[in-house]
Amino acid sequence: MNRKRNLLIIVGVVILLAALASGFVLMQTSAEDVLVKTLETMKTVNDAHAVVELNLDSVEKSGSATIEVWARQGGDGPGAFRMHVLESSEEDAAGAVVVSDGETVWAYKPSENQVIVGTAEEAKAMMADKEFGMGDFAKGEHENGDYQHPENAEEAVAMLLEYFTADDKSSEEINGQSAYKLELVPIPEQMPAEYVAVGGFINLWVGKASSLPIAVEYTGGSFGEFSATASQIEINTGLDDSLFLFEIPAGVEVLSFADLEPQSLTLEEAAGAVEFEFRTASETPSGATLVDVIEIQGAIVQRYTLPDGGSFTIAQGVGVEAPAPPIEGQPVELRGVSGTLYVAEDGSQVLLTWAENGVYFSVAGDLTTEQALTIAESLQ
Repeated sequence: MNRKRNLLIIVGVVILLAALASGFVLMQTSAEDVLVKTLETMKTVNDAHAVVELNLDSVEKSGSATIEVWARQGGDGPGAFRMHVLESSEEDAAGAVVVSDGETVWAYKPSENQVIVGTAEEAKAMMADKEFGMGDFAKGEHENGDYQHPENAEEAVAMLLEYFTADDKSSEEINGQSAYKLELVPIPEQMPAEYVAVGGFINLWVGKASSLPIAVEYTGGSFGEFSATASQIEINTGLDDSLFLFEIPAGVEVLSFADLEPQSLTLEEAAGAVEFEFRTASETPSGATLVDVIEIQGAIVQRYTLPDGGSFTIAQGVGVEAPAPPIEGQPVELRGVSGTLYVAEDGSQVLLTWAENGVYFSVAGDLTTEQALTIAESLQ
């Protein structure tokens, strides 16, 4: 299941890079004018092709990859794209291919001899599934439907500049191309405290001759750095339809995205489905009700509801560590080991993570710190 999760992560990466390849254009050296022109020009891009080098250096993981991407606008519907992993520091990711014609998505991983097939809607829903043990902890404020979409490029940039300063810093050479460097720095007074604690800013390089983005970098944050640099990029060349179709190789295992959906289990089935000692809580908050037990990405997650409408989860799995949320955690001692506790700014939610004998655990949701620690200590 964890390897399938890695394949789905690739789908998310290619969607991000397809958006990046859509085109950032520089006509003037004012950073604000550049951003406005960027968004206006994106509307003129019908298709794009790029070779991109990715690098990640974080506190949890480091790696690199080179991918080739083709993308085409989809009009009123989803666009089409194709992505090949040309090189990767992760051996099982090398050679992976993700293709979509706008309706069907194929995700092929040669190392697994496996293809996952489904609709674009199913792939999007799968990517939206919550990470191991996170519950609703990472839900953003815009997920409540209150987000106001800008009417034009000027409005979009004005909204951005409410939260970031944008400066044209210098001219640099990137892969032999002369480029302008734009720096986007969060405004601390405008950002949530959890993001201020993480820190960091974004650098964007735009080629002077091509008027296209050739590199982007997140740096200066406490969680590490990420960069994407295009060694080749071209737009509006008229890509052939055949690029966005995938012929399934003979002899590979074919799965649907539905096959990867979480499956409800009984506690007994959950205990029998894993090779580690499955644990349940003997102490939970008053009125807590176990409503579901599911397998997600190789982990078993127990979901509880609370009388006041809240909820929480208990997750456990081998090799499926809960991702750190974008806030600073504090070390805690529990069950004879060290763990990490994350508390939302308003104190309404917590995430508690730790590991025992190679098994990762988390307790997350609408809990107090004391409740989360009590639940964790009672697991048996």
